[in-house]
Amino acid sequence: MMNKNTHKSLFSQLQIVLIVFLWLFDLSFVKAQDAVKQYSDSLLKNVEKTSAIEEKIEGLLQISIFWIDYDTVKAYQYLEEAHRLMDEPPTDYQKGLYHLYHANILMDFEPQKAKAEFSIADSLLARNTAPKSYQYRSKLWNNYGVVLQKEDKSAEFMEVIVHKTIPYARLAGDSVQVGYQLQNMAMLMSNLSNYKDAAGYYDQALLALRAVPKRKEDRMDIFINAARNALFMRDQAKARSYLDSAKIYVQQLPHAVTSVPSYYRTELTYFNRMGDKAKVLENYAKGIAAAEKLGNAYMLKDLNFELSMFYRDSGAYQKARDYLLLSNSYQPYSRLQNRAVYQREMAALEYHLGNYKTAYAYMDSLRMTKDSIHQRDVAAKLLRFEQQYKATEKENRILRLETKNKEQELAIAKSRWWGLALGAGLLLAICVAYFWRKIGRDNKLLLLQKDLLHEEELRNVRQRERLNQYAAILQGQEAERNRMAKDLHDGLGGLLAGVKLKLSSIVARTGGGNSDDRDAIDDVVHQLDYSVDELRRIAHDMMPESLRFGGLAPALSDLCRYMGTASMQVVFQNLGINDNYPDPLRITVYRIIQELLANAIKHANATKVIVQCSELDNWLFVTVEDNGKGMDKKDNQHTNRLGLVNIQNRISLLNGHIETISNPGEGTTVNMQIPL
Repeated sequence: MMNKNTHKSLFSQLQIVLIVFLWLFDLSFVKAQDAVKQYSDSLLKNVEKTSAIEEKIEGLLQISIFWIDYDTVKAYQYLEEAHRLMDEPPTDYQKGLYHLYHANILMDFEPQKAKAEFSIADSLLARNTAPKSYQYRSKLWNNYGVVLQKEDKSAEFMEVIVHKTIPYARLAGDSVQVGYQLQNMAMLMSNLSNYKDAAGYYDQALLALRAVPKRKEDRMDIFINAARNALFMRDQAKARSYLDSAKIYVQQLPHAVTSVPSYYRTELTYFNRMGDKAKVLENYAKGIAAAEKLGNAYMLKDLNFELSMFYRDSGAYQKARDYLLLSNSYQPYSRLQNRAVYQREMAALEYHLGNYKTAYAYMDSLRMTKDSIHQRDVAAKLLRFEQQYKATEKENRILRLETKNKEQELAIAKSRWWGLALGAGLLLAICVAYFWRKIGRDNKLLLLQKDLLHEEELRNVRQRERLNQYAAILQGQEAERNRMAKDLHDGLGGLLAGVKLKLSSIVARTGGGNSDDRDAIDDVVHQLDYSVDELRRIAHDMMPESLRFGGLAPALSDLCRYMGTASMQVVFQNLGINDNYPDPLRITVYRIIQELLANAIKHANATKVIVQCSELDNWLFVTVEDNGKGMDKKDNQHTNRLGLVNIQNRISLLNGHIETISNPGEGTTVNMQIPL
């Protein structure tokens, strides 16, 4: 064991090293700030050079995302500047880009709001099937997955990569994004200690980037991470092969902020496994120099951690402890898993150095950390450290009493074994109490969950009953409308037409008599013509012929043409919908659009209404957008007057979703999604 003077000397040396490192880091930080401004200016110059509006918008969005890591205010500034260049009103694609980049700014500060923005952006971008739209959706879901990973939801992140990010990247033809996501899958597998599957994903990532010669840094990252995974698998030969491939890129890209120090970190680990101390220290020095030059505090932390593990494996526990403390001083371990590793290693080192109280404190911190991530296996370790501390104290007392007689030694030995027996009994009692309490808590939670499920089931039954009643009413209304339309058109319409023909025949047969009689009969004929037309209009409103004998698209086209006026243009856009939908869906969609158009005519004071229908992935998408006066959605009375509750009920019958976007003076947009 070291005396107090030795500890003080080591601590003083450690302080000096920290001061020198921090001074060098400040210089690197100033240089990094200059580099940030220069790079931002170069991006802005590229935006100013281009004349295409879409390229300007995309350029400003790229500058916005660049500033997220340095200045959030500037990130918002460039986002709003891009928004001002968009169409008035913006297209769905442009609105999707705005929501996407707004979410990118929010994801580090307000993750829940960011996830909501990502969802809105995806629904808007989904209406565009161009490769660039798929490329943005791939990046969108990647960032959504990053938010999930920060919430320690690695399984959900993996689902997003497999089912969203990689498929959209392939649809966009983006090999770089495919390779990046395959590497993400590999790292997730490696974190779960599934090194064999991780190696397969690394090989797929390298294959995806093989045809992209300009992505040298991406290939270097994959080689380095694949080498690290091979080291976990104890496959030193394969790790050496990956490191040799990465070394070529290290020489070509010395400015890579993360990759170059990461390469030296992995080389250090490799030579630690090979037992080459000189190479370990050489790679440590190179890695520290590269990380300091590039201002990369994370890699300074990681390099010192790896050197600490080298000294730990060599049995130099004091040096291992000093470098582990130095690692934590650069950037404290914030993620729970990393913090648990740090606390576990510190506890083990303090134990080897004989500092049992400090080791106990670190193990206590480790217990709380593992509790936070639902790992309960630390209690036994804490008790073992406590017993070892007590046993060591007893052993020291025994050593001090070795000069006493045999009876005293036997008594002390007996008391020690009694203490161990009591400790074992106490441990058993604690385990029984813990599991008893856990079982009771689990049973209580199970009963509570059953109650909640029962209440939810009752709510669902009541909701289904209300929807069934509403469906029956709608079916009755539609059947009655169909009957009345048929009776009016075929019955009363035919009678009026017959009366008109008879009057015309009388006039033709009698010559009409005097001029007054002829004028009176002509007035009656004209009134009959008007009555027939009005009757046909009413019958058409009740059940249009195009909807009964045609399809949804012709019926909606006729409806928009019929409801257009001199002061309000109604435009129908068919983006590829079919006409083989079942009758309940066609009638319901037709009635909803008919009611929304009636609202626009009566209340919106709009000059233009656009009705857009599209079909994608077995979903029918309907949008009705006007440029009218808008409305305040908080005004429930106004909302009820517009019949939006009735529309919501109709959509619920089809298991669809509806979204209303409206503000006073900004028009109204109604988006509907209906499963097919």
